Amino acid sequence: MRSLVYLGTVLIMSQFLVSQTLNDLTYLTKTGLSGSARFTGMAGAFGALGGDFTAISNNPAASSVFLNTEIGGSINLQALENEGKYFGESKSTNQDTFYFDQFGAVFVFNNTDEENPWSRISAAINVNRIANFDQQISLSGINNTSIADYFLYYANGIAFEEIQLYDDETISDIYRYLGDEIGFGAQQAFLGYQSYIIDPLSSNDLEKSYTSNINSINNLNNLDIINSGLHRKTSFNFSALYENILHFGINLNLHKLEFRNNQDFFEGNQDQDSFIYDVKFNNDLISYGDGFSIQFGGILKLENIRLGVTYDSPQWIDIQDETQQKISAYRFDEDFEIQEIIDPDITNSYSPYRLKIPSKTTLSFAYIFNMAGLISIDYSAQNLSNSYFSQNVTSEFLNSLNTEVNKTLNSINTLKIGGEYRLKDISFRGGYFFQTKNQDTNIDEDHALTLGIGFDFGGSNLNISFIKFEQNKDFKLFSKGLTSPYQIKENLTQLTLSYNFKL
Repeated sequence: MRSLVYLGTVLIMSQFLVSQTLNDLTYLTKTGLSGSARFTGMAGAFGALGGDFTAISNNPAASSVFLNTEIGGSINLQALENEGKYFGESKSTNQDTFYFDQFGAVFVFNNTDEENPWSRISAAINVNRIANFDQQISLSGINNTSIADYFLYYANGIAFEEIQLYDDETISDIYRYLGDEIGFGAQQAFLGYQSYIIDPLSSNDLEKSYTSNINSINNLNNLDIINSGLHRKTSFNFSALYENILHFGINLNLHKLEFRNNQDFFEGNQDQDSFIYDVKFNNDLISYGDGFSIQFGGILKLENIRLGVTYDSPQWIDIQDETQQKISAYRFDEDFEIQEIIDPDITNSYSPYRLKIPSKTTLSFAYIFNMAGLISIDYSAQNLSNSYFSQNVTSEFLNSLNTEVNKTLNSINTLKIGGEYRLKDISFRGGYFFQTKNQDTNIDEDHALTLGIGFDFGGSNLNISFIKFEQNKDFKLFSKGLTSPYQIKENLTQLTLSYNFKL
């Protein structure tokens, strides 16, 4: 029988594990088309242009393109349709949200000494939401694999004596103990056994093989997902203009990440002779992260041509996870229907770990049609397969996850094309955004069409943009055992309003 000494260490939970999966990494590496209205109105093709707050967060050389000290911010309204596809069946959900998207200030110092090659220097700060995790998804389909396979994956190899309840022990006690002493897998085995979904092959305390109590080959799966949170980047910028030809800049970026994922899974439609039926499995994840990255950028002016280059270092984000779980299942016992509810009411707090999101290089080109307008193109490459999880201690789980990431995720290439036509104090804008698949199994690439209009009042300006953005991502139902794939297509309609004024 287990010792109860562990009861004195209730605050130490799963110290050498993390809870992340490939699904979560797909969310955490997500980027969007957000920021100022001028930037989004041209699909973000600002790498060779500058003179915009969100452009500063993309190419640090952008701030010395400003001629005056300015301050400004942006708000947007989003209408999001999420289409979930699971075993050929589609379900859609809709949501509307409102955000303060961006805020920035740039301080420009013009040099009046004509003999000094540094004609302008600038310092800026910009806060930009680079990803929004708010999302509601509903999936439904018929699957020949059962949730029992998830619990069997983790249970096989765990001694039967570890997942039993003995005298004077509670569900919470043992769930906590298993998390402290053995880990996440043992907790899953415990939930599966205590809900009667799985049983050992024998009653021997040392038995390590298990079998399913669910009998069905046409399981109805429902999955409801509610995500929330954001990835915010605060850029501290310095830039300078050399010989009125070359803009050069650097950003020191602070990253703030919050991600909440709530999943309610239901499995029904079991055969009439199935001992267990109508399973509900709830999983909650909260991730908090703080990180750092550096950017270097340059813009070269050659008459009407502008050339830009930006290097984004990897993002190093330190993350801490918390999880909660609950499961229920029905069974018949002596002609009585019984609902077994296993709710440990325990928050698993995992040891901090580091996520490295890979570096990115962007090349940019723009042509200026004097005062009439411009056309601009950005191309960037980022190898997501080089994303990497690490911890202070060696972790087989992390090693396995990193191998899966390397084999599954792709290098993504992004093309942005934007144009602007000026008619006195009014500017008309449009753009196109295209991004290759982050996994080979994705249904389609990501793409967006954008429109915008701007009004210059001399001492201030007002900009409005409208975008239609489609993003496609692939996920797995669970990370192990029940790994059936599903797809999510996001159809985003976004209206952004920005107002800047000169000081």
